Amino acid sequence: MSKQEIIEQSKESSQILVLDDEHSIRWVLERTLSQAGYIPHLAADVLEARPLLQKHPIRLAFVDINLPGKDGLSFTREILKEFPSLLTIVMTGQSTMYNTVEAMKAGAFDYVAKPFNIDEIEELVKRALRVPLSTPETKRIKSGKKADDLLAGQSKVMRDLYKAIGRVAATDLTVLIQGESGTGKELIARSIHQHSLRSSQPFVAINCAAIPSELMESELFGHEKGAFTGATERKRGKLELASQGTLFLDEIGDMPMRLQSKLLRVLQEKQFERVGGQELITTNMRVITATHQNLENLIKNSNFRTDLYYRLNVFPLNIAPLRERREDIPVLTEHFLEKGSKEMAVGSKTVEPEVMRVFALYNWPGNIRELENTVKSLMIINVTGTIMLDSLPKNLFRPQPVTDYGESLEEVASLKLEGLVRDAVEFDKDSLLAEVLPQVERPLLKLLLEQTNWNQQKSARILGINRNTLRKKIETLGLRNQRDIEK
Repeated sequence: MSKQEIIEQSKESSQILVLDDEHSIRWVLERTLSQAGYIPHLAADVLEARPLLQKHPIRLAFVDINLPGKDGLSFTREILKEFPSLLTIVMTGQSTMYNTVEAMKAGAFDYVAKPFNIDEIEELVKRALRVPLSTPETKRIKSGKKADDLLAGQSKVMRDLYKAIGRVAATDLTVLIQGESGTGKELIARSIHQHSLRSSQPFVAINCAAIPSELMESELFGHEKGAFTGATERKRGKLELASQGTLFLDEIGDMPMRLQSKLLRVLQEKQFERVGGQELITTNMRVITATHQNLENLIKNSNFRTDLYYRLNVFPLNIAPLRERREDIPVLTEHFLEKGSKEMAVGSKTVEPEVMRVFALYNWPGNIRELENTVKSLMIINVTGTIMLDSLPKNLFRPQPVTDYGESLEEVASLKLEGLVRDAVEFDKDSLLAEVLPQVERPLLKLLLEQTNWNQQKSARILGINRNTLRKKIETLGLRNQRDIEK
């Protein structure tokens, strides 16, 4: 590359378009980008943006999703056809699963929700501009009718998941979804199908753990009449039904080993025979699998085929348990309240703020499924329009490991003590104290120390005790500063 070419490429990579009808957003991004050494070009609508793209060697464009006259997603699709090397970052004030997925399908480099963090924007720009100019154009899917969001949540974990769904939906790659039971793995699979080119074709699901092993082969491959006792007529299997569409194999880790080899052959050859048949049936299906198990551990124990694992694990998706994304709990609760009011004849419901705090502190071992079932049950129990604190099941008040959710020490203590008292009402005073103190003291003291960055003097002052007493209490309860452990 000549010196002049390097200069021109550097000049091009430093020029950035900001397309947003809000003056404040344009102003903030202009100052941020200018101070970082970039050359920003500002536009309030599509009519202003087009001439800038044609006149300047712009490498990166920030595009608002809601623009006067034309939505940002449609404009993104258009400009990426005209300028295939352009990178786009879609911005929106309404961060939904649909918007995120559609932005990725349109070919956007990334997607950010307003209000955004300036430091994150600067890092995002640096990351985008490291992409080589020769990057091939991303395959895009035309947007059809807007589908309902199957997934809810606004945490970073969920936003990253939406982006991944948008990217993989534009392909036919095999997807492996991993996560605990109840985290919504089938909903993720349905979302991928719903946003893909196969959305008009069947989505066929089968739970490998729910079907007896002796019946699994017939369910998957189908059978001919007379193939075995009870086979009174020909039956088409899931593989045949899913042709042209998507086959979802839930709990793939429970598939018997002998069927794993047959499935591998289907994935490789795109052909199979019904049980008891000789006719070769060709299938053109997309395969998505899911499991709550660690497949690598199953492989070590000779319970899962290594070659099948690598065939399935082309595009891995991991969904975090609900306890690791607690900021999604209020969003999910509102989602299930709205869903429940449509599905059940109980009218619209709301929850008390205290109820939402209890929800946020509970660990939800059953994850989203447990939360949804709890909300639906409470909607039936509460005859008024508000779900009250005293109607919550006792298990929600049992002590949970302290987290960094952000509640104040007083709020955590109040909720945990209230719940423990509920559980211990049948005990006498001595039994109550014996039950409550050991369960509350350690997690609350741990939380206080973490909030004061393990400043023992400050913690002792808050507790109203001297530092030596606090030090003995820390030793007795076996508390240790994580940073000291890492050292």
